[in-house]
Amino acid sequence: MSSSYPSSEDCYRIMREEGLSPVVIYHSCVVNVVAMIIARHCGADQELVNAASLLHDIGRSRTHGVQHVWESVRIARERGLPEPLVLCIGRHVASGFTAEEARQLGLPNGDYMPSSLEDKIVNFADNLVSDRSIRTTAQAAERMRQKGFELTARRMMAMSVDLKKACGEEMDVILEREGAREMAARRCDGQA
Repeated sequence: MSSSYPSSEDCYRIMREEGLSPVVIYHSCVVNVVAMIIARHCGADQELVNAASLLHDIGRSRTHGVQHVWESVRIARERGLPEPLVLCIGRHVASGFTAEEARQLGLPNGDYMPSSLEDKIVNFADNLVSDRSIRTTAQAAERMRQKGFELTARRMMAMSVDLKKACGEEMDVILEREGAREMAARRCDGQA
């Protein structure tokens, strides 16, 4: 039975067609490595996590501000991608936004809070990954705090607790044991 979600190859093709920079493609690849390791350990829908983690920043082909999340949603809908994928893409930013926070940021009305396991995995993985490197949970939260995003850091830490319950152990332990950094270096160097 074939998936309704685009394959990895399709996702990379879409990213290139949309004109994503090599830096963003590399970032998306590293997020994918992290997200897929977590998804396998948590029993998540791996096809959804795969596509969402690769395409989450597709809107950065048009803008790099917070509006990129809405552009990502718009591009995904324009391409006729399945709605669960569109929703997961729309919930990847920061550690989620309430409707009021989204309104204050100038985002269209929508649901920007990660709610499903897959939403949380993609969001959490994106928060751990800078352009090229994978941080620990504590490092990522501290970086958010240094930028003045205390609420985002607290939400990320709460998401970490949710994922630990789903997976049975800390995300940092899983990622270290699985060699996420080394895997990302091997897998992503050729993608950008």
